[in-house]
Amino acid sequence: MLETVTVAPQAALANTTVLFFGAVGDQLGRSHRIHIPAGGVSASGLRNILFTQIAEAEAALSAPGVRMAVDQVLTSGDVHIHPGAEVAFFSAFSGG
Repeated sequence: MLETVTVAPQAALANTTVLFFGAVGDQLGRSHRIHIPAGGVSASGLRNILFTQIAEAEAALSAPGVRMAVDQVLTSGDVHIHPGAEVAFFSAFSGG
């Protein structure tokens, strides 16, 4: 008897806009629209998506002092990012 294997269709993707501020924005532009899985993605997964889509992203986002905020809250670690979240990367600011 042959076994039937059901293959799930490609996961739905959702648009998310990533914002860039400070020196990161100077290098990458002010924003970039990406598609992430409907179930969301980890922070490291989001970075990897950006690395494949923007030529200078790996260098800019790996620079010392670059921080990430999700929905206007500073994050640390490999947090989960849901579709439609406001994601922002920014470098350390100076001045007064």
